Amino acid sequence: MSEQIQKQKTTTAQGALVQTVAERWGYDFGRRTTQSELMTATITERTEVRTVGKNIKGKIADYLKNGTDVRDEVNSLNGQLKEAKEANSEKAKPFYEKIRPLSKAIAYLDRVVIPIQIKDATGEELLPRFQVADYTKKAIDAAKASK
Repeated sequence: MSEQIQKQKTTTAQGALVQTVAERWGYDFGRRTTQSELMTATITERTEVRTVGKNIKGKIADYLKNGTDVRDEVNSLNGQLKEAKEANSEKAKPFYEKIRPLSKAIAYLDRVVIPIQIKDATGEELLPRFQVADYTKKAIDAAKASK
């Protein structure tokens, strides 16, 4: 009877682990989807930040190459850069409000819950690994080769 109870506990622990991992990957998928939406929604603002940054670099390069006084232009561009960054941050804010709790949940599951459930399911402590398993290396190499 004791062996049957132990087997039932292990099966229950494995089921809980599978559910937790599925929950974690659901959070991850939601986070990645929201990040993709963020990138699409803020493309104009991010492009503006990059453009102004490139203009500043160009002015500084011109100063270094020719010695022309570009302080006023760089100061003006710095103001534009600050405004562009603020506009980007403002537009991204609602997306980050969705992403942040998902990231925290993923981190909590990865650091706390899943290691405990692995121990419960296997009966062994989770140990650090410093080398990649051969089957994992082969799978990575096969994925690279198929690209």
